[in-house]
Order: sequence, then C-alpha cells, then structure tokens
Amino acid sequence: MLAGIAGATLAGCRQVLGLDTPTLGDGGPNGDGGATGDGTTGTSPLHLAPPDGVAGTAPWQIAGGVTIDTGTLTIAGATLPAGDSLDARSQLGGGPELAVLHVGAFVVANDAVVQIVGTRPLVIVGDGEFEIEGLLDAGGHGASPGAGGSSPASGSGAGDPGSHGANDSDSGAGGGGFGTAGGAGGAIIESCVVAGGGGGAVYGDAGLSLLVGGSAGGNGSGTVCPTDPGGGGGGAIQLTSQAAIVIDVTGVLVAGGGGGAGGTDCNMTDDNSGAGGGAGGAIVLQAPVITNRGVVAANGGGGGGAGTTGQGSGLSGEDGSLATAAVGGAGPVAAGGNGGTGQPGSPGQSAVCGENGGGGGGGAGRIAVSSSYSDTGTTSPAPAVSLPY
Repeated sequence: MLAGIAGATLAGCRQVLGLDTPTLGDGGPNGDGGATGDGTTGTSPLHLAPPDGVAGTAPWQIAGGVTIDTGTLTIAGATLPAGDSLDARSQLGGGPELAVLHVGAFVVANDAVVQIVGTRPLVIVGDGEFEIEGLLDAGGHGASPGAGGSSPASGSGAGDPGSHGANDSDSGAGGGGFGTAGGAGGAIIESCVVAGGGGGAVYGDAGLSLLVGGSAGGNGSGTVCPTDPGGGGGGAIQLTSQAAIVIDVTGVLVAGGGGGAGGTDCNMTDDNSGAGGGAGGAIVLQAPVITNRGVVAANGGGGGGAGTTGQGSGLSGEDGSLATAAVGGAGPVAAGGNGGTGQPGSPGQSAVCGENGGGGGGGAGRIAVSSSYSDTGTTSPAPAVSLPY
C-alpha cells in the first residue's frame, strides 16, 4: 500500500482488505452520523462542527523525519499536497482550540518519524484510508510536552513540586495526572519530616468528550542548584477517517508523558530532589473499521531520581512510550517512581533527613476508539470502546 497511493490503488486496497466505506449517518453534528460537510455521507469528526471537519482532496504519504507544529501551524520536513491544509478550528464543548489537518488518505511510511509538537491538540481528518507503518509521536519528551500537553508544573492535574526542609532535605515532586493519578514524590522521613509533593489528580472522562492533553509533573526542589523540571504532559491526537485506520505491525502511535528530570548535585554545594513525570496524553481513533497490529500507547513518564551532595545527580525518568511502564530514574539514594500504564504512577522513593526524595511517576493517559476497534497488537492503557461511527 505504501508503494503508491493513487485513487485506484487505494480503492483496490479497500477491496482486498474488505474496508469499503459503508453508507453511514443518521443526522447529528458531533460524531453521531449525518453529512460531513463535503458532500459525502458518513460520521462527522468528533470535537468539530461539520464545516470544520471537511477532508482534504489529496492523499498524503509521509516518509523520513517530519515535524508538525500545532502552535505555529507549520510542517517541517515535508510539504502538504495541493488540496490538503493545516489550520486552527474551535472545539465543540468549549475545549481548547484544535489544529486540524485536512487530508484525503494519510500514510506514515515505515521509515517515517513524525513528531507532533505545539500548543494545540491535533485532529487529522480524511475520507481515505489512514495507514501507520512508522512512528506518529504526540508524546512528551523530558520537559517538552506533546501537542496540547502541559508544560512542567502546569495543567489541570499538575503534580506538586517538592519541598525544602531542615538539613538541606528536599522531598520529591509529584507526577502529573490525567486518566489515572500521578504518583506522590518521595518524602523525607525520621527527624526532619518533609511531605512529598502530591501526585496530580484525575480529570476529564473516559470517552474524551473534550480533546485535551496530559498534565505535567512537578519541579524538583533545592536552594542553590538550578530547578530540575517536571516531565511535560503527553499530547492529544485524533485520527478520523471515513474509510479505515490501520496501525501495521511496525506502526507506533504514541502520546506518552515526558520523564521528570533527575535531581542535580551542583559542585557539592547543594543537591535537588527528583522531578515528577508527566502524565500520558489522549488518543482518539474514529473510523468504521480500525485495525491495530502495532502499538497505540498513552502511558505516563517516569519520575526523576534524587541527587545527593558528593555522590552525584539523579537520572531522569524515561518518557512514557509502549506497553511497559516507563522506569523512574535511579539516584544515589532515592529513585523516581515508574510511570502509570493502566494504574496510577508509582511514588518516588523516600529518604532520611539530610537526603532527598525521588520524583513520582506520571499517571496514564486516555485512549478512546470506535466500537469497530480490532486489536491484535498493543494498546496501553486499555481503551474506552465507546465512540460512535
């Protein structure tokens, strides 16, 4: 299917796979059937008014490295075909403004690495088949959030920062929350007790009635060293095809949270606690036929390990990616907590007076799919199979 995506080829692929688009629609402006606004019959893209969810006219095949910036509405590394466009549209229900990519068919080739960044969630709408063979990445990476995700120490479910106590003791920061809660930061125990930063709270709903990203982890604590930032929240991405969505065996669609930074040991004068991991973001898949043979994941990032004066800095937590939990960063004394998959982020390790705590892991994000979803690959966390088509 990747060798050529002219109209005849796409039609042939639909016949081979049994993915001919059915005639759908019973009226309704927000994903419950009716006219799409471009003269075809089908289901309107969720989160958009029908005139805002019109498909483009040309198939777009992406190869190599490409960056889509939803804030500046620009694309680096590739050029959209004539008849396709990227613009900003209002979200139904009062959610944040959306970046909308209007295409015909949409193919991410096996060698493609597509990074989605920026301030707005991304919605890709088309009337042809969507096939993901490479990487489509709307996740946070370290302190950088994914598209529509929250920056460190922000968001509706932001993790709390660590706190400074006696004897240069600093508790770890909490991980960000979204679909599940973030893990608490590691506390300082024994003689100079300092509570760990609280993990971020759950918000939103399982069906993603608003398309929003994950919240960020809290920042690590210290008095002299530069602030160590929490992990950025995972971004939000929606794919809506009037034909079919296929994630192939080599395909990866990810919206994980970023890993929290490790606590700094700055020249034996001070040391910081670990920062919290960012929560996973949101993935919406809407089509009459959806097949996942690869990976669809929106997991939390790991918390950062604590630094210790004279013993070194802590390591940053892993970014949330596939089915296994992102590992919290190691530290000379206290490690960060693991990111959440289907469960809350793990708490950071505690420490005794005079040391520092690890950052909490970020909570899991949310995945919502149409009831046609067929999964022989990996989906993490488990999806809410509730979307209309």
